[in-house]
Amino acid sequence: MALLTREDWHRHSWFAWACLLALAATAAWFWWIDRRSAAIGTLAALGGCLGVILPPRERMAVLPAPVRALPRSLDAAPVLATLLVSPGFGLNWFYGANPYDEVVHLLNGVLAGAVFVALREWRGPREGAWRLVGETVLFGLVLGSAWEVFEALTRLSGDWTDTWTDVVLTTAGAGLAAAISRIGLPSRRSSPAE
Repeated sequence: MALLTREDWHRHSWFAWACLLALAATAAWFWWIDRRSAAIGTLAALGGCLGVILPPRERMAVLPAPVRALPRSLDAAPVLATLLVSPGFGLNWFYGANPYDEVVHLLNGVLAGAVFVALREWRGPREGAWRLVGETVLFGLVLGSAWEVFEALTRLSGDWTDTWTDVVLTTAGAGLAAAISRIGLPSRRSSPAE
């Protein structure tokens, strides 16, 4: 049996593949403007993204059921996150007098929050929109804090203000993803007629 079947290829998200193409173009652009280390780092990240989205997780019994059931549309999340981050490191935009760092933390919080919401609700929406938002905000807080610890250990972080605002923005982005997931969903409360 082939590692990837025709059915596996049809399951993949065209948007995730378009984002991968954009990431490859970003690496080529970095190479062209003589940012070779940024190009190599972007290609390594592209390889990591392929490692996450290419395997046929729907058929991989070793994975937990919520991971196997993740919508393929969310495959674009890690690629989009990488696309957002690449110019920051490749062109030093994280360190300029601009809101780039803040925007990246907020948007990556939204992307991570969307994946968290899908994992949490893999069997269908549960009762308690506030509980979902609370759990997703807590997830964003943990994720943002862990990332800032990583930045501190690798000496990537700025000052204290940069650290706490990054955590707040990642947390807010995750909470925003949970809130957006609830917009337009019908209430699951029982009607008086039932």
